[in-house]
Amino acid sequence: MLKNLSNLIDVQELDKVIQEVTGELERLPDEIKLEEAALEDLAVRQAAHLQEMEDLQKQRREAETESAEMEDGIKKSRARLMEIKSNIEYKAMLKEIAFKEDQRDQRETRILELLEQIEAQKQGLAEIEEQMQERREALAQRAAAVAEVVKKLQERLSGLEKQRQKLRQGVSAPLLKRYEFIRQRRNGTAIAPVQDGVCLGCHMNILPQQFIDLQKGEEILQCPHCQRILYWLEEEAEGEAVHS
Repeated sequence: MLKNLSNLIDVQELDKVIQEVTGELERLPDEIKLEEAALEDLAVRQAAHLQEMEDLQKQRREAETESAEMEDGIKKSRARLMEIKSNIEYKAMLKEIAFKEDQRDQRETRILELLEQIEAQKQGLAEIEEQMQERREALAQRAAAVAEVVKKLQERLSGLEKQRQKLRQGVSAPLLKRYEFIRQRRNGTAIAPVQDGVCLGCHMNILPQQFIDLQKGEEILQCPHCQRILYWLEEEAEGEAVHS
């Protein structure tokens, strides 16, 4: 196998590792963002509960004020009742008092309903706050763990980049340029092995003469279908067997 091509295969293997490490570095912050988004959702729910509770408290205060005013009106009407001499006026005042008492009772019933709703909101709010606290603690722990992993991955990536630069020195500039061009268009795989006349990059048969030329190992060949740079897998396997 051509030395240029052998070195380039090593470059691609290292590039794949770098791609995996880079992908992991990009993915880890997304995990934190998801956790933060979940915490933000809880904060939105908390704000909604607080607003609902504020509205209910306002309604309760208004109902209590109305009830108190009605109670005061009932007391005044009862006091006036003692001064009335006419039987007709007396009955009319009793009817008026009964109506006010009914209105007061409705307000008091409403106050009790509001108190129950406020209590339910308080319980819901307490549950949300507990969930938020748990989320905050989990997020802090996860963020610390991710930061540690990111640090190690960055250190590893730095080492891999240095190794990559060293390997690329063993490949000619034109071949490197062709490699990068293909790699960008073939999902990171610019070089593919050929086994039994089949390109394992696209799983298509190459031409018989091309396969013969590939086995000679005298020139850089590309797959006529996917344009990947080819190497003979059997030759590599035989080489490994010799070195073992």
